[in-house]
Amino acid sequence: MRPLLAAFLMAASLAPAFAANQSGEPRYFVKAWLQKADKSFEHATGWCDGNDLCLLPIAEHMIELREVSGDSYLLSFKSAPPEPKPCCIFRDGSFQIWLRSGSPRVAVLFYPPYKRGEVRVTQFGRLIIAVEVLNKPNPVTPALRL
Repeated sequence: MRPLLAAFLMAASLAPAFAANQSGEPRYFVKAWLQKADKSFEHATGWCDGNDLCLLPIAEHMIELREVSGDSYLLSFKSAPPEPKPCCIFRDGSFQIWLRSGSPRVAVLFYPPYKRGEVRVTQFGRLIIAVEVLNKPNPVTPALRL
């Protein structure tokens, strides 16, 4: 897992930041790495401006973040336009999941059974995502008393 995270962080830092439908002042930096079940991967970086909706394209899909704060965010993973429907479900069967901000989080994605015409759930891949607060105030260092 560590080599995967190291590769993710290197790739994300080398890729240029891409602002998908963002117009305000950057408040959150988003890094995402998608490893599909066939072991192929894609990565993307971007920023969110603090509005209710933040979109980040990755391959032929769209990462949708809502209610982004310094502590958490609501994540959904959709097909890219013109068919912006949920492509995948999470481990609990839902189309969206709450994640904590900060260090990278891993969300396992599955095809919904009806999408593939199967009864069982098939794994789509894993989304590794990190949302970092930009311009975080530096912690105040207490004065040294002698």
